[in-house]
Amino acid sequence: ARVRIGRRSLLAAIVALASACAAPLTHRAYVREAPYADAPLSPRARIFLVAGGDDVANFIDEVADQRRFWLAQGVAADEIACYYAKPTRAAFRGDRAQYRRLFTELGGCYPASTALLRRHLAEASAHAPPFVYLYVTSHGLDGLIDEDAALPPDERALLDRYVIQLGAGPGSGYRARAILAAYRGGADPDDLLWTPDLMAALLGAFPPQTPKIVVLQGCHSGGFIVEPRDRTAEVRALSNLTIIASARFDRTSFGCDAGPEQTYFGGLFGALLRRLGEGKTPPEIAWRGLFRELRRGVGELERREGATPSLPVFFSSAPAPDEAATAAGDG
Repeated sequence: ARVRIGRRSLLAAIVALASACAAPLTHRAYVREAPYADAPLSPRARIFLVAGGDDVANFIDEVADQRRFWLAQGVAADEIACYYAKPTRAAFRGDRAQYRRLFTELGGCYPASTALLRRHLAEASAHAPPFVYLYVTSHGLDGLIDEDAALPPDERALLDRYVIQLGAGPGSGYRARAILAAYRGGADPDDLLWTPDLMAALLGAFPPQTPKIVVLQGCHSGGFIVEPRDRTAEVRALSNLTIIASARFDRTSFGCDAGPEQTYFGGLFGALLRRLGEGKTPPEIAWRGLFRELRRGVGELERREGATPSLPVFFSSAPAPDEAATAAGDG
């Protein structure tokens, strides 16, 4: 048995090495040759995996890891839609080996833009899938303007929201000047920024009985669930929603820099998913129990690294497999 395991490990290492060797060496070639899917969304799509950041490889690594996991659980390839943003020059320089290793895993993935994800989720809701699972990993921000910014009310309202970067869109999904330029040029504001109100509207288009599982990895991502001005009531009003965010509205998440393979949260989440989600579909997973272990693991890692606690957030309006054994105050 040991020999067979060793051979499988060796084979996996050889495949990874061959993939890296086949990947472009320079940033210019990588950006030119990295594939962006342009095929229509499958009408069977129900799992959406989004790597929104364009400045480190961690986010793509998490999405590739999850796609492998769900495929191993028997989910069909056309039931999974993945998205990523091509790296900046500095990102490619900092994580070159990791980007090159991931190159062959990008096939079939779409650009991570708000406009495209919005369109795809709207299409998916029209097909009434048995569930929708959305995983977004990127950078999060608690707004794109200063309090004293001199802007007309509509432009202030556009920028003064919690945002998760979807870096293949205008302004890399978060640069205020480019976002405003696109808006002033006539772009639909809902195509520009991934925000709590947009997410609520898109998920609300799915039938009420459809289980909706959302995981947000990013700084301030808890602002998509609860925040001081209570602008997320529409999210919490969704039926059959379970949502996990990596950091409270006023906290940052960690591991979003060059070097680590995945973010602190993303790596721990993936490990727990493999252990607790084996052989299950997303609605069958005991998310409350997974969250308790995730929160504990993130806290232990942050204490060991001397990082400020990120305080992950949980909310659910859905009955869960372990509901009877779970206290109501897990959020």
